[in-house]
Amino acid sequence: MTTFKEIRGNLIKSTSTDPANPQDGQIWYNSTSQVLKGEEILGAWSSGGNLNTARRNISGAGTQTAGLAFGGATTGDVPSNATEEYNGSAWTAGGNLGTARYALAGAGIQTSGLAFGGIVTTVLNNTEEYDGSAWTAGGSLGTARRQLGGAGTQTAGLGFGGYSTTVVANTEEYDGSAWTAGGNLGTARLNLAGAGIQTAGLAFGGITPTITAATEEYNGSTWTAGGSLNTARQGLAGAGIQTAALGFGGFEPGDSSATEEYDGSAWLSRSNLATARNSLGGAGTQTAALAFGGRTPGPVLANTEEYNLAPTTRTFTTS
Repeated sequence: MTTFKEIRGNLIKSTSTDPANPQDGQIWYNSTSQVLKGEEILGAWSSGGNLNTARRNISGAGTQTAGLAFGGATTGDVPSNATEEYNGSAWTAGGNLGTARYALAGAGIQTSGLAFGGIVTTVLNNTEEYDGSAWTAGGSLGTARRQLGGAGTQTAGLGFGGYSTTVVANTEEYDGSAWTAGGNLGTARLNLAGAGIQTAGLAFGGITPTITAATEEYNGSTWTAGGSLNTARQGLAGAGIQTAALGFGGFEPGDSSATEEYDGSAWLSRSNLATARNSLGGAGTQTAALAFGGRTPGPVLANTEEYNLAPTTRTFTTS
């Protein structure tokens, strides 16, 4: 039988008090309380600065300390052209989108963002590129659509799924000036989330028209099935890369606070959002993400939450 020492290289230490600064994976026996304990690094959500303009069906890009939020619909379902930039604590106004819209997709970073698709009164194929202060027109999507998924960068973007005149499986790739057709999703769906890059993308959740937990992985030409979400939902947000993604919020039915981490093959449930919501925006990585905007059965939201890893001491019990 393999011992803990053979795995970790050290024996389990007996101590009268818990270590002051335990490391991830460290295990010890507390002789005072007579219990076995261990240290684990887990993610948790905390409050960030509110958006200046509350919006649902909003899109996002960037990182937790340099985030970008754009488009969406305000109270009364009014399409918005507002752009806001996050510095890790507060949102400030950026340059407005050329076309006000909601249910659009996004990709890139705060100083090099990409916005595409969406709806005003008709479904759009517009693409816009952000340089950190202003949006300019880019090449149009081949298929106009709303409630699509997005991933990648401004010069290597990925758009997939959504609703045109029907639910679609189309995938398109952006090279910085034009969109070209990629491989279709295995399951056509709208209101899904995306993460990753153009050659290693991730699509998950959505509605087909039934709410789905399906996950698919893109290799630059074709989609293949990945591990299913634990909680099927639509209108959720995503962050991260194909092998380390985060999915959060959505509608189950009922607004969801569920958060899950993807390791490249399976989703693991993690700490819930403080505010259950759907049609929210997301940005960042699996270990440092942003959730912002969205809606509940009542108001359109301005709330922002930040996801970060934090050490947690666990007590081992027998059953």
